Amino acid sequence: MAERNYLSIGQVVNLLRGAYPDLSNSKIRFLEDEGLITPHRTPKGYRQYSKEDVDRLEVILHLQKTRYMPLNVIKQRLVGLLSDVPLKTEPKETKQKLHPIETIPDMLGVEISFIRSLAENDLIRIIKSPQNRELVDGRDFPIIRYCSELSRFHIEPRNLRQYVSSANRESSMFEQVLVSMLGMDTSDDERDAKLERAFKKLHDLTEGVHTALLKNRVFESLNAVVEDADIDALDEEIARSESTKAKSEEASVPAVAAKDESLVHPSNVVAPSHSLSANTGK
Repeated sequence: MAERNYLSIGQVVNLLRGAYPDLSNSKIRFLEDEGLITPHRTPKGYRQYSKEDVDRLEVILHLQKTRYMPLNVIKQRLVGLLSDVPLKTEPKETKQKLHPIETIPDMLGVEISFIRSLAENDLIRIIKSPQNRELVDGRDFPIIRYCSELSRFHIEPRNLRQYVSSANRESSMFEQVLVSMLGMDTSDDERDAKLERAFKKLHDLTEGVHTALLKNRVFESLNAVVEDADIDALDEEIARSESTKAKSEEASVPAVAAKDESLVHPSNVVAPSHSLSANTGK
């Protein structure tokens, strides 16, 4: 079975030309040059378009045709950190089911080799059945989707091992907190709902800390030169302020000293002269 059903650029044009008669190979290449779509490439450099790529292209063409939007506005609408289109939410029955690895390409739009790479880097597990079939847990689907989108930014599974280590460390902390919060709940439904709410709250808080720390580190690195300049300017400003303050204090010291001296030693009264004394005696 083929790992993935990709379309060539010509096939994409033929597929969409009915709705968009002016679509051509060169227009699709132009949209790629503008950063609006990012097809996969074969080792020989041929473009390969997944279902997600075609869906994205349809959105772009629709906005151009019906909303008359310029490409820069469309790009702003589509830009996202992880995904250019919303990630699909798997139904409950899919999440709680094991799926043969051969079905994953059609379900998630990724190659089997990519699934194996995720497993090799401990991001997901491939489970072996008694008949030695390879199975993928439906609960791992969100991870597969996120990692697939990250690969568009040239972030490969091997680059994500740090998050595996982080999740392993944090899971112990989460487990301890959640166990104490659940208390003596006996109802499975009540327990699951409470667990879900508590986990979400903990996750939101810890994710907030992580995001803030990561953002600070990245922006500190990217703005290092600017920040150095700001620090130098701040040093100069503080030095000027301290110098002015020191001069002000030095100028006030003699005046204060003179005042203190006058309080300790009052001005001497002028003694009467001998001639005055003599006249007084007369």
